[in-house]
Amino acid sequence: MNWTSHPTPHILLSGGHAGFDEEERAVETLEGGIKLAFLIEGSFTLDVDGAGPQIQRAAETSLFISSRPWQLDHSFEQGCRLHYLTLFVDAALVSDVFDGDLPDARDVRHIRRATPLAMASVANSILHGPFNGAAGRLHSAGKALELAALAIDLLGSSAPAREVALASAAEAKRIRELHAYLRENWRDAPTLDVLARRFGFGLRTMTAGFRRLYGYSISEHLRELRLREGWRLLDAGMSATLAAEAVGYTLPHFTTAFARRFGVTPGTIARHGTQGMKI
Repeated sequence: MNWTSHPTPHILLSGGHAGFDEEERAVETLEGGIKLAFLIEGSFTLDVDGAGPQIQRAAETSLFISSRPWQLDHSFEQGCRLHYLTLFVDAALVSDVFDGDLPDARDVRHIRRATPLAMASVANSILHGPFNGAAGRLHSAGKALELAALAIDLLGSSAPAREVALASAAEAKRIRELHAYLRENWRDAPTLDVLARRFGFGLRTMTAGFRRLYGYSISEHLRELRLREGWRLLDAGMSATLAAEAVGYTLPHFTTAFARRFGVTPGTIARHGTQGMKI
């Protein structure tokens, strides 16, 4: 399911799932402004205004800014499956924010980071919005402006703390292997000490490297995986109590964490499912 909306005259939101049964290429021409792209699942190759191909991966966010028209060239492999959200803010609104002038006027500026938790939270609130109709449009408009504020704050950040800054390519590779291991084994994940020994790290090096590479801690990653599984179980018809037990929570703690993460309570999903929500 894919969707597009204009929550305000200056902002375009789009998101959903996309699948490709054969190799495909798509060229997107954009006017000046800011584009924010969240890739939640999948990967593809991207060429930013002819600068050369690069791989866009899950859990990464790309921020683009340009004062002139520009292009994004997307290449998708056969069998590619994506879950995404994009936000575009046109130059008129951005120019007002920057008091008349867009930064980096000559070139398209591209910042790619592991998705910051604040952005991920707002993006998921949009994707899993609890309202329909006029209330849904108002909710999306507010969250879209919040995302735009976070994007502009990221542009002004002088410290690229979320860029990969590990000691070596081999160390970064082991952190990615750890990340993949946790996605498959989150139910029975060992202690941090055991994980560090298994993947050949000192404890502090592992935890700091994981946060530098992904923008969130190991415990935050495990909580995210548990809550996503909780959402899936609720949507499949399981009660909130059983879903909480299945993902290792007591019901009160599950309700608090779930509502903070998705902006809707587990009981609401259990009673009404996700009909009308953007997923």
